[in-house]
Amino acid sequence: MLPSRAHRSRVVLLVSLALPVAACAGTPTPAEVNEARAAIARALDAKRPAFVAEDGDRGQQVWKEVRRFYKANGDQLVWSDGRRPRSAFDELLGALRAADAEGLEPGDYRVDELDAARQTFDRARAADVDVRCTYAYLSYATDLTHGTVDPEHIVPQWHAAPRDIDLHGVLQNAVAENRIAESLDRLAPRASQYQGLKHQLAIQRQKGDAAGVDKIAMNMERWRWLPDDLGARYLVVNIPAFRLDTIENGKSVLGMKVVTGKKANPTPMLTDEVTSVVFSPYWNIPPDIVEKEILPRLDTDPSYLERNNIEVDESGERYRQRPGKGNSLGQVKFAFPNHYNVYLHGTPSQQLFDRVERDFSHGCVRLERPLDLAKYVLRDQPDWTEARIVAAMDSGTEQSVKLKQPLPIYLVYFTAWEEGGALRTVPDVYGLDRRHGVAAAGP
Repeated sequence: MLPSRAHRSRVVLLVSLALPVAACAGTPTPAEVNEARAAIARALDAKRPAFVAEDGDRGQQVWKEVRRFYKANGDQLVWSDGRRPRSAFDELLGALRAADAEGLEPGDYRVDELDAARQTFDRARAADVDVRCTYAYLSYATDLTHGTVDPEHIVPQWHAAPRDIDLHGVLQNAVAENRIAESLDRLAPRASQYQGLKHQLAIQRQKGDAAGVDKIAMNMERWRWLPDDLGARYLVVNIPAFRLDTIENGKSVLGMKVVTGKKANPTPMLTDEVTSVVFSPYWNIPPDIVEKEILPRLDTDPSYLERNNIEVDESGERYRQRPGKGNSLGQVKFAFPNHYNVYLHGTPSQQLFDRVERDFSHGCVRLERPLDLAKYVLRDQPDWTEARIVAAMDSGTEQSVKLKQPLPIYLVYFTAWEEGGALRTVPDVYGLDRRHGVAAAGP
């Protein structure tokens, strides 16, 4: 049965009324695209918008990256087409709201303001909102990859390892593939230890333990100061835990107690590579130790140098202790070049390993089982049998052996981690948790 003439008229009327709506909802015209680009350019001309100024130096740096991103992107809109938000906008809001799972604060990225702009999207403000979204994305991405605090602001001896990540490329690909949330999730550290802390953070939040949450969050932050790839094999010294672990494929295959630096002579936090093993080492005594400890003893004990097997060069300024069982470095040291002149070494003072807190050195790391570590790092050199290693340690003649492959080493400061599915904490021996909290709070 054919529709009546009146019904056909109504259909024609409805279709004609719908056409302007469809046209308005369609793809932006070239004129609109150019207008949006011009609006983006105007928004970027602002040297320091209010929302950037509120974030201080960090905000200014992110703002530079925002401007650089749009310049490379031809000043195109990213989060909307100028008429309506894209799904990427919603994904961004979801990712920012989940920032607390990474130990970060969603409010730092003004997620509520962005959500309000999303709900009341205004074509006239599309460019401004777009720039704010990009700023929020890059702010969060920067925090996930580099942390919110420069560790050197906590203590000068703390150095972050550079994480070379192209955030512009990450964002560009995320927009093209419509994977905003996934792209941000991938920027967080992938180390199993970080994931363990993330698990414990959720547990402590559920318990309402604010102090536990803060401690875990700052330890998660410290993982952002380490490389993404620690290596298939590496050494890690956790200073406040007084422990060294040799890691292979994510698991400890050799662990031991260590003695670390005193509060007045802290062991520095750094990333390096062990390049050689030195048997029966000389100890080149640092000038400050000579001045503060050796010279005062010589004033009351002229035989001090002879009794301690210490020799002085012709200038009378350089002191060193000869190899031997009484040598302060023990019978072996593990060298990694650094301007603090610290290294791993043995010690004649084995009784110190019986103590709970072991911050007694001048900055170097004393090993409980140096022979075992020597065997491990030389295991790919068959000529260096255990018997030969022991003989070299006992020889009294210094001998350096180069490793075939440098072994990454990380001197770190973690006061919380997950162990056996439970949260493990240790005392803040250097007081750096407190300093970290102050630095994170800002001025």
